[in-house]
Amino acid sequence: MENHPAVHDPPASATDDQDILDNIDGRMHGPMSGFIKKHFGSLQYAHEDAFLEIQVAGRVGGRYAVPSTAPSPDDFLQWFSNYVSRELDGARGSWHISGDNVAPEYESDDDGARLLLTMPTLPASGVQTGWDHVQVIGQFYRRGGVSYQDGLLRLCRSAHQVFASQPTRLFLHGFYIRGSLIELWVFDRSGLYCSDLFDMQKDFIQFLSIILSYQRMTDQELGKINIIETDEGSSYVVLNNKVMPSLGKLYLENRPIASREGLVGTGTTCYRARVLNSDRWNYVLKFKWRWARDRPEDELLKLARKKCVWGAVSLDYYEEVESTANLRRGLRWGTHRKFARVQSRERNRSIEEQRQEGTCNTDGLVAYTEETDNFFQNRILACIVTSPVGRPLHTFQSLLELLQVFRDAIKCHRSLYYDGKILHQDVSPGNMIILDDQDEGKPQGILIDLDSAIELAEGLETDLGVTGTRPFMAIGVLKSECHTYRHDLESFLYVFLWIIITNRTESPPETSKLRQWSNGDWDEIAVRKSHDMDQNGFQAILGEFTPEFHSLKPLAECLRQILFPLRAGVIWTGTDSSPEATDKLYDEMIRVFEEGIAFEGRRQT
Repeated sequence: MENHPAVHDPPASATDDQDILDNIDGRMHGPMSGFIKKHFGSLQYAHEDAFLEIQVAGRVGGRYAVPSTAPSPDDFLQWFSNYVSRELDGARGSWHISGDNVAPEYESDDDGARLLLTMPTLPASGVQTGWDHVQVIGQFYRRGGVSYQDGLLRLCRSAHQVFASQPTRLFLHGFYIRGSLIELWVFDRSGLYCSDLFDMQKDFIQFLSIILSYQRMTDQELGKINIIETDEGSSYVVLNNKVMPSLGKLYLENRPIASREGLVGTGTTCYRARVLNSDRWNYVLKFKWRWARDRPEDELLKLARKKCVWGAVSLDYYEEVESTANLRRGLRWGTHRKFARVQSRERNRSIEEQRQEGTCNTDGLVAYTEETDNFFQNRILACIVTSPVGRPLHTFQSLLELLQVFRDAIKCHRSLYYDGKILHQDVSPGNMIILDDQDEGKPQGILIDLDSAIELAEGLETDLGVTGTRPFMAIGVLKSECHTYRHDLESFLYVFLWIIITNRTESPPETSKLRQWSNGDWDEIAVRKSHDMDQNGFQAILGEFTPEFHSLKPLAECLRQILFPLRAGVIWTGTDSSPEATDKLYDEMIRVFEEGIAFEGRRQT
């Protein structure tokens, strides 16, 4: 179940093409026959003599001179720069070509170029713009020097950057040009879908009208939503007073404290927030595109508080804003598509022959992909406010604090499981926080984010499936076994090793074995982890501890032995769900951390 919506790749500063491919593959639709009508239905254009008149939704778009002939692929970029990129009357934004007045990260290579529409319109020179200003993306290739898949992934990389910089973005327009063939695309959190392929040489007026109309689209037509606003340099959101009158206007910290990478999926982004005139960040505001089939997180948060779960966060606000089903209304959906792994020679020959004859009209998504049995996953944008606010796990200030946080997070998991009858299912560094200034008996660290959690049914843990964050998934989960409490405890060990070996950075060293916990399919990762968790393999993991953490090696080895006892000479990764075994496993893991805390306490005195 590789496309299960609860599977998340770890946050990273850079995302490579394989990550993007894994994220979008099997979530592509097209061509959509109603695409032009859906997104440009209000566009009217008239071509008379040498002029083009455009109207969008009744708004006069302008009257523009039209070249006598369409540009050839070799001349396209120069024409685009001279004609479309110039300032035009009524335009809300301006086009930029990679390498021309754009930041260095926009640059492309080979015979391709990025075409980016930015709003507001920026001066013609001397200004670098960021992805937070980009409103439409394009990718152009002069000729077939790049495969269809690689070129589309380049477009997706631009979309990834836009969504990462604009966390409340509803959807994003884009286009993909190869030679004179063009596909129009729209990206949202459920996937991406395209128009019918058309030839700008044959349909130049339509192409020109669409490119010009992008510059005149309203925020709504562009997929923007004004949830986050700015007041004298400070960002804020205005919450629905009917939902939570005591909050109202919340000011946000400049940068998010956590974000989930990827185009398709939850797109979770969290900010620290405070009320007006407060000097403390008392709240966490989260935007998340939850899968409509999943239970809303607010219900589980309320349940945890009602059941008096130790360390449960307080739900202060919850509102659902939009859904991808509503954004896509009016379009008819077939099956999703994925890239064909192997193309037959006959199929490639047929496409090439049609191209040479000038009769190829299917040289787009369909030609390079195949149907899947994936279904459309409606996603709902939720705005959630919780408290208290904590620090990220990697900001621990001492080994003593680190051990206290892990001990208390496991206690939180135990209370969530026993008292709340809730299984977390996504123990990862991003879902553990450090709490400061806690009273005696209160947790120093807690588990947050019930995105993937489930309420336990009588005698049942959860359905089969792969759920969690990739490097921290238990071996049994990777093998599609029923997700249990023990799998979450196993994840605590992986998080512990990860935090030590990354040592306050985002990723393990290049040579670290932990990097292989993210690469490959589920079976491959399960095999690697099984090897790393046996005695010999684990010694190599401990060998990656820097001197600062050498005192924690015995503790880590104790955790490994508790979680992976030997049976017939092989480590056992199964679950004993009897009450006695469950209590024993929690008790032993907590005891190991208690002993480590006592040891570190003596070292500090």
